[in-house]
Amino acid sequence: MKHAIETAHYPATQAVDQPFQATLREGWGVWLSFMREDFLKATFTRRTDADAFAAKHTHGGQRGQVRRMWLLVNEMTGEAYELASDGTQPLQGVDLDFRHHQRLKTLRSDVLSRLSDAELHVLGLKRT
Repeated sequence: MKHAIETAHYPATQAVDQPFQATLREGWGVWLSFMREDFLKATFTRRTDADAFAAKHTHGGQRGQVRRMWLLVNEMTGEAYELASDGTQPLQGVDLDFRHHQRLKTLRSDVLSRLSDAELHVLGLKRT
């Protein structure tokens, strides 16, 4: 389902029936309300980071709401999972401290660096 705002959730790589080593960790989520529904915008390990993010990111004139949450951190893949999930969706990761976002950004940068100028041009990109 595509939301009007980007959320902190992403499809997990961990198979549901595959065992893994994990730790339980306290986290802080920043939720934004949109059309009478709350969306998890970001998750953090430190409350001060969550408060700072919430203060900078508003939606519809509303400041994000910081809530304490419990996370299961997969030590094998580095993924984090929200424990309050209702179980109706496949396992979803939450982007703890923007680690998932940074991995995707690094991967994209690495792939683009391997392309020739002609290939970049076809994609509508250019080398910076």
